[in-house]
Amino acid sequence: MKEAILATRGSRLARAQAEEVRQALMNLGWRVKLCIVSTRGDLDRRGALREIGGNGLFVREIERVLHTGAADLAVHSAKDLPYQLMKGLVIAGTPKAEDPRDCLLYPAGKPPRPGSRIGTGSPRRRLEFEKSYPRVNYLEIRGNVTTRVDKLRRGEYDGIILAKAGLDRLGWSAEDIAVRVFEPEEMLPAPCQGILAVECRAEDTALRAALSEISDAETHRRFLAEREMFGALQTDCSVPAAAYAEVMGDRVRLRAMLQGRQAEVTGLFETYPVLCAKLRKCLNEE
Repeated sequence: MKEAILATRGSRLARAQAEEVRQALMNLGWRVKLCIVSTRGDLDRRGALREIGGNGLFVREIERVLHTGAADLAVHSAKDLPYQLMKGLVIAGTPKAEDPRDCLLYPAGKPPRPGSRIGTGSPRRRLEFEKSYPRVNYLEIRGNVTTRVDKLRRGEYDGIILAKAGLDRLGWSAEDIAVRVFEPEEMLPAPCQGILAVECRAEDTALRAALSEISDAETHRRFLAEREMFGALQTDCSVPAAAYAEVMGDRVRLRAMLQGRQAEVTGLFETYPVLCAKLRKCLNEE
């Protein structure tokens, strides 16, 4: 039986994501042990993400664990990946994605109104939320899903914005909390939101082959296109930016937002790098 050590952050959501991959590999005959890694982003729960490290904050320390050989693979939320992976590492697996949309949680029967306190640290979400709920006040919020919902229940916020994928992976529901899901037309998602990216060393051919088997083809194509858009936008977490790819057979529809400017292109999926460059040019010209 092949064996591997899987590195993951320690939050309930991170463990749920890692367990999804672990079970899939076990179904292929692998024995997989979890290795919990605390990143700087996990240890510093007060500072805004853009102030304490930004892109790659939850990834780099886990990548170093792969480099040392203390672990063989790692599971990331794909939207957390920096532009470039560490040398010698690859994304070898993309299991079937969850819902890419954002959602608003608020006390049942008490939807946000002008002056409400909305918890989010995302400039993208702030900019796009304003279209549906103008004149609200935004407050930084950190912590895992449970921590954030507890803060909402204590009245520290009147609403919080989260990725629906996290709620779905946790099987989360609550009668006292209402959930309002935003369609992409209302709030364009972050690049690769809802996708898991499984990283390993490029030289580990047996593991790469196994991760390819547990990957979902449509998810992988969306991952490739949205990663390409992410690279074309060349922003960090301090700038409001979004990217979303809809794969339709051999065609793809790409939508992006940069600092409030939006653009869209459609074409053959195999030309997605060219389409992403065109999208970037459209955003720059507006």
